[in-house]
Amino acid sequence: MGYYAEKPTELFEGVYYNIKTTPELRQAMQKKVKEIRARIEDREGRMKRIREEYQIDAERLAALVIQYKNQDSDRVSYQVQGDSGTIVPAGVIANIIREREMIDSERGQIRKMELILRNLPDQELYNDPRTGEVKSRQPLHELTDDELEFLGF
Repeated sequence: MGYYAEKPTELFEGVYYNIKTTPELRQAMQKKVKEIRARIEDREGRMKRIREEYQIDAERLAALVIQYKNQDSDRVSYQVQGDSGTIVPAGVIANIIREREMIDSERGQIRKMELILRNLPDQELYNDPRTGEVKSRQPLHELTDDELEFLGF
């Protein structure tokens, strides 16, 4: 015979898994920044291989992206301008565009995390409730479930 928990949230009352100290938070954020930088390098490497495979230089890429956006279709192939006559599938251009958007987004994430890292306090002041004396302590940070998952806690 099994058991059924009617209100599973009550099982975890008093468990403060979402409170982290500054060193824990700093370490997790630095690790995440490294992971994102590695992901960006991987994306840039894929884009470079695609561009080499289809012989797409910067000028051709700009022309193909404009043509892709004007066509507004993912099922077209584009003749590359110039003498090479290489056919570039629309999916390749869509992939390059999407990779670039992801890189921009990930760089934004890195900028935001680096800003937070620079401004994380190591100590915070508080008034001792018994004496009223001003003391310092290590700050605690309350994170949401999404933030905990993003940072790998």
